[in-house]
Amino acid sequence: MNKKMAGLIVIVAVVIVGVLVSALVVAPLFTLAQQTPKSLDFTVTGTNSCLRFLDANVSLCYVPFTVGANQNWQLTINCTQMPGGASGWTDLYIYNGYWDNGTNYKCTAENVYPILANIQSTNWEIQGNTAFTETFNGTTTSQSYTIFFVFPNGGQGTFHVTYQQI
Repeated sequence: MNKKMAGLIVIVAVVIVGVLVSALVVAPLFTLAQQTPKSLDFTVTGTNSCLRFLDANVSLCYVPFTVGANQNWQLTINCTQMPGGASGWTDLYIYNGYWDNGTNYKCTAENVYPILANIQSTNWEIQGNTAFTETFNGTTTSQSYTIFFVFPNGGQGTFHVTYQQI
């Protein structure tokens, strides 16, 4: 092997090692940022013509959050406008992980297909013009979750979401 070829191999190896080391250093920073609990306060509005969670174009709201170790945080989703009034409702779904691949807390069902097997139905729902409130208690380590719900059909639904430490 000639000296130029050996030099080229060394340079390529150094670049590859540099990229791998950089990835190993930067990746935990993104994970840490996702796992640091932070307060949320936002309003989201949407509507659907279909309520089937698996229909690719169904609009969803998602709320990603983290509960710090040994902390208690309260999630409140206040329905300020629901098609159907007091008889309108939507179910809540939970993902045990931090998912934030939508825009402005909105996504479509097809966006969550990669994690669909890990999204579970809950016994929770938002009904009429009432609020959903749940307290999440931290264990000895931080835990991340994402709540999903389908925007109602029959008109526009508006939801005010807060997440704060208690």
